[in-house]
Amino acid sequence: MTSGTTPLYRNLDTTFVNLWSLLRNLTERGFVGRVHVELKDYAADIFLDGSSTPVTREVDKSAGTDTVEAGALHRVVLRTRETPGTISVFEGAHEASPPREYAVTEPLAASPLAKPPVEPMRTATDPETLPLVGPPARITTPYADEQSPEIPGEGEIHRAGSYQDWPAILATTGELIAAVERALDATGGNFTGPFEAVRLELADDYIFLDPIVKTFHYSSGVASLKNQLAVSVFVSGISEALRRTVDRAAVGDRARRVRERVALEMLSVARQRPEVLERSGLRIQLDRIAGTRVM
Repeated sequence: MTSGTTPLYRNLDTTFVNLWSLLRNLTERGFVGRVHVELKDYAADIFLDGSSTPVTREVDKSAGTDTVEAGALHRVVLRTRETPGTISVFEGAHEASPPREYAVTEPLAASPLAKPPVEPMRTATDPETLPLVGPPARITTPYADEQSPEIPGEGEIHRAGSYQDWPAILATTGELIAAVERALDATGGNFTGPFEAVRLELADDYIFLDPIVKTFHYSSGVASLKNQLAVSVFVSGISEALRRTVDRAAVGDRARRVRERVALEMLSVARQRPEVLERSGLRIQLDRIAGTRVM
């Protein structure tokens, strides 16, 4: 992973530079080139050519692997958060693509910044290749690590992120967001503006919420996700976004009324979707979102 080009930025310390913030800034500026990350026993190149899903090359010396994949930025971002290292930026169209000898792997659900699923999403029509694309039928959290807490379900234990019924999760998520939206509108508040502001605020920690990336979309009670990610990450991000949105509305004399109305609206969803809420990990977030007891 060497280059004859003089770096635009050389050996930025990952202790002080947030890789995702840097990538987002470069993308917003229309940057074309390569971002090189060097860590202990690991190196990565992120090729920015203007596409929404950059190609990433990773060399893991300890594992003896050298892979090139569309998306998969999540692994690089997580490693730079956990391990000290350096970042260098090389500008130019000649830096924006991997060497020709490498074939680019297109994963089932390539995501700009999302942890790979435990197993592929499966459907009756195309069990191997159908990507996760919304919106689903209108039926009605920091990055997770490998030791995610367990979530109790009905009669068994489900490890966080192991529940993969995405159509049900997204439909239920859409209903929960709609419940908060109805509550804030009914109590004289505003939902859309604060919710979008909170999404941007959380983008560094929950990349899928970033409006610029356009991975997650919500409108009129329907939630959709362009690319699949770990359920635990999705649940943490959505619940934190809703909690902060409610907090912004629940102020002053109307705070109690707002929280009680949010709890009431979410209770109807909880009664209709108990299993999905339980197994996805959303149920234990309801009280936190409302700021009062829901059920």
